[in-house]
Amino acid sequence: MNRTERSRLARILAPYAALWVLLAAGLVGVQGYEINRNRQAALENGRAEAHNLSQLMSEHMVHVLDATDRSLTLAKLFQERKIASATLDDLADVMTPPPGVHAQRRFDIFDASGRFLRSTHAETGVSSPTIADQPYFASARAGRDDAIHIGAAVFASDPRSTVIPVAKRLSRPDGSFDGVVVVALDPQRLVNVFRALRVGEQSSVGIAHRDGPVVAFARGGGPDSRAPAPQSIGEAVQKERVLKLAEVAGTELIAFASLSEDELLAGHRRYVLATLVMTATTLAAITLPIVWVGFRAWREVHRRHGLEQRYANAFQEARTDALTGLANRTGFDEAHRQAQLRLQADGTPFALAFIDVDHFKRLNDTLGHDVGDEALRQIGITLTGCVRQTDAVGRLGGDEFAILMPGVTGSMMHRRFDPIKLDLDATVKRFGWRIGFSVGVVAYETPPPRVRDAVTLADRMMYDVKGAGRNGIRYAVYRHGQLVPEQGEAAAAVA
Repeated sequence: MNRTERSRLARILAPYAALWVLLAAGLVGVQGYEINRNRQAALENGRAEAHNLSQLMSEHMVHVLDATDRSLTLAKLFQERKIASATLDDLADVMTPPPGVHAQRRFDIFDASGRFLRSTHAETGVSSPTIADQPYFASARAGRDDAIHIGAAVFASDPRSTVIPVAKRLSRPDGSFDGVVVVALDPQRLVNVFRALRVGEQSSVGIAHRDGPVVAFARGGGPDSRAPAPQSIGEAVQKERVLKLAEVAGTELIAFASLSEDELLAGHRRYVLATLVMTATTLAAITLPIVWVGFRAWREVHRRHGLEQRYANAFQEARTDALTGLANRTGFDEAHRQAQLRLQADGTPFALAFIDVDHFKRLNDTLGHDVGDEALRQIGITLTGCVRQTDAVGRLGGDEFAILMPGVTGSMMHRRFDPIKLDLDATVKRFGWRIGFSVGVVAYETPPPRVRDAVTLADRMMYDVKGAGRNGIRYAVYRHGQLVPEQGEAAAAVA
């Protein structure tokens, strides 16, 4: 595809390309806006879900602690009233959860020194024979009878799980400190049960101490469900995209709910993928007709260019002499008419020369037509080499040639045409051809009455040379209706 074809094709396809760009930009802009809006909505929904779950988890912990408080109050009552051990054991059995679940209703009794006294499940033993060094024991000793005191999480009998000790103060009849009754809460069980009840929600939930350590954590059902649990609130803040905290009233515990970026934006990514597929499909639906139009336009442009090229070639051939490659009479007449129009329009002069080959018939008869044709070709080459690109050179038929030089006045024609005559003579001498040239030149500084008059006058000047013995050049200037002959430099006659 050449430059002309590309230019035409570009003009044809420019409106379609502009329409495609507008549609594509609008579609991409709308889909980009929708994707961003969906992402913001996913983030907002995640924040709302995490906030709600953290609040619900906090309330759940409060209810569990309230129930634990009532159980401890009942155990405290039994211990302070010196109710028989068997009766306390029976009470604990009633309150014990099903087998296989960590005992949240196991009561351990410690004396005023923090030493272990007994347990409702004595066969299980205790993790430590004394709790005198535990902060919750000191808090119970200094606290009120009706308050509960929560300790830091400790490992249970199963080293993979932890329990939170919850204690209540035991008092003698005189109100002095008499030890504590302790129950161990299984926070992981509480969190797992709570999380299992939240069907359809992606947030992970957990319980942590105010100072940071996470004591229980249960992930949602998202893509990160098997990822390791965070060890502290600080780690959760770094790992999770959304994290909401809620204090458990009256305790040093914090309930929290979180969503990682993968969990939070899993649905958003599916939406993005579906949107991109739809956008690509829509763009393809828009592009294919334009591609088809472009293909048809290319074929039409290519066909049209081929027709124009063939027409131009035919036009050129109709105005070109096949033997010499110069303009034929038709082509030369067109150049002549253009020069006449310029002379009439803006006064641009031109010089017109007619050249006839002397003794050309004798050359043909003696050396043959092939030599004659070669002589004509060499004459054409010589004339073309002597003129400017703006000049016109033509073979008018047989052994007659013509030259048209726009912008040449009478004062200039000698400098222009005398060298041409000398070059022609040098050419035929180099080949040894016994021929000469009769040349008539007229410089038109004003237009003649009729276009054909310019040809007639130049042709007459050439025949004047022939009548005077051939092989020469004569000049004349036509201005204001008068033809003024001028003396030129005649070439030597050919013997």
